[in-house]
Amino acid sequence: MSDVDPASIGGAHELVLALADDELCIGQNLAWWIAVGPFLEEDLALTSISQDELGHARALYGLLGNDIDALAYGRQPHEYRCAHLTELPCRDWGETLVRHFLYDTAETVRWEALAESSWADLGAVARRASAEERSHLRHASGLLARLLRTESGRSHLLGHFDQLAPLACELFDAPVGTQDSDDELVAAGVIACSRADQRAAWQETVDEALAGTGYQLAWPSTDSSAPATSGRAGQRTEHFASLHTEMVAVLSLDPSAVW
Repeated sequence: MSDVDPASIGGAHELVLALADDELCIGQNLAWWIAVGPFLEEDLALTSISQDELGHARALYGLLGNDIDALAYGRQPHEYRCAHLTELPCRDWGETLVRHFLYDTAETVRWEALAESSWADLGAVARRASAEERSHLRHASGLLARLLRTESGRSHLLGHFDQLAPLACELFDAPVGTQDSDDELVAAGVIACSRADQRAAWQETVDEALAGTGYQLAWPSTDSSAPATSGRAGQRTEHFASLHTEMVAVLSLDPSAVW
């Protein structure tokens, strides 16, 4: 496996930036659950997962430049490429659990597609992240499976799938301007398979998890291009401003602080 210059492969930089932005926002949102989870084990689990996701974001930003703080916190809102799913506060625990499952199922697929990347440093980050994602997914899948076996669990959780699953599809969209980059990325070995193929594998996993409930998600049509209203196109939700304020709180107090 030979290393490649990421700058020479169309869409490679944008691919990593979008993934890093997803990790940053999801990690920040999960951190909200410190000390407010429904029981102590969830406080600890979600806090640990939050730290992992923020660590993944840091490692990915490190592939894109030396000034990690500037990349993570110094851009204007429209310069972020995070999927809208990652910006949502999700202050209901059931909603957080469903997003946790959808996101970490997608994460497993996305990291696997990068694990043997010809961009050697990216592959190394992906392999480390994949090991942690396995524990994240066990946590989400185990809780979800137990709750979906109960009538009250299905009543509370299935509606969140209707709300969040369509948003989660955006995790597999290419950032605007790079919609035609997948063929080149696959040919160069930067990713193992296209984002459309990754999404198909993810949807199959989600459908399998819901199969025992008799519930069938109505998936949006498959399209790996980001619409102009998506997070991948730089459009932010109403929740991003408060999330960003939380993220830069330390830098606002001490501009000399570093991640």
